[in-house]
Amino acid sequence: MALRKKAAAAAAPAAEKTAVPAAKEAEKPAAKTRKAPVRKAPAAKKAAEAQVSLTLQYMGKELSQEDMVAAVKAQWTGEEIKTLALYVKPEDQAVYYVVNGEGSGKIDL
Repeated sequence: MALRKKAAAAAAPAAEKTAVPAAKEAEKPAAKTRKAPVRKAPAAKKAAEAQVSLTLQYMGKELSQEDMVAAVKAQWTGEEIKTLALYVKPEDQAVYYVVNGEGSGKIDL
């Protein structure tokens, strides 16, 4: 019986020595793993842009976007029109425009 106590006492410190590193290992944060970069599928060909049609109806009058652009082109005498911004203001009964970010004018409805 005394031998068993000595053997158990000798085995206990050995078990503690092995148990402590295992506990310390459990406390350590998990090693960082590198994730493979996410590859995107090739972009599908751009769908054809939708056709847009704008028509202003105000107090019995009707004016389409094409009519507004045609009126600006007829009135504009400056350089070639590369960009055109239209601003419709029904209460003034006018369409204001800006050509190429610089020139501007007004068309009566």
